[in-house]
Amino acid sequence: MDEKKLQDRTETELQEIIAVLTELFRLPSRWSGRVELVPDAGFKGKKRFTCDIQIDAALAPQEVRWSTLIHEALHTVSTGYAPTDYRDFPGWEEGVIERLQRLFRPVIFARLGVFVANEVFRSSEEKHNYNKYIRALEQIRAGVNIPETEFYSGLLRIPIKGRFNHVYGMSRVLTGRDRSEFIHILSVANSVLKDFA
Repeated sequence: MDEKKLQDRTETELQEIIAVLTELFRLPSRWSGRVELVPDAGFKGKKRFTCDIQIDAALAPQEVRWSTLIHEALHTVSTGYAPTDYRDFPGWEEGVIERLQRLFRPVIFARLGVFVANEVFRSSEEKHNYNKYIRALEQIRAGVNIPETEFYSGLLRIPIKGRFNHVYGMSRVLTGRDRSEFIHILSVANSVLKDFA
C-alpha cells in the first residue's frame, strides 16, 4: 500500500474508532483530525497535546496497529488530558487508557465489523510498558471491589489530577482494618502510577 493510501486508511480508522468511543462513553473527542505517520518513530503512537495523533509508519500496515489506534483515540476522550497533569500522574492516564483499550477492543471491533485474532496482540501486551500501571490499578480496584468496566470508565471521566482523590474517596465505604489496608495499597500503587514507564 502506498504512503498516501496508508495515511488515508489510518485517518479513516481513527475517525471510525473515535465515533464508537464518543458513543460508548458519551464523552467528546478533542482529536484535531490530523494524523501523521512518522518514519523511524521510536514509538508506536502518540496523542500530542495539540490533539494531533502520530503513528509509527512501520506499524501502520500491520494488524497489531489496532491496539495503538484505539489507545491513542481513547486519549482524545480522556477528561483533563493536560500536559502538567500528565507529567505528574502518567500512570493514572496510561494505565487507565491501556486497560480500557484491552477491555473495549472487542466491542469496537464488533461495531466496526473488524476481525483480528487476539493472538496478534498477545506478544506486545505481555511485555507492554504500561502493564505495571495496570497491575497497580488492579490492586486498587480489587480493594474497592468495583467491576472493571465501571472502574476504568469512571476514571476516564475524572480529570487526571483528580483520579487519586476520586479513588481515595471510595475508601469511605470501608471501615477499620479494610480501610487501613486499602489506603496502604493505594499509597503503594500511587507511587507506581506517578512514575514514568
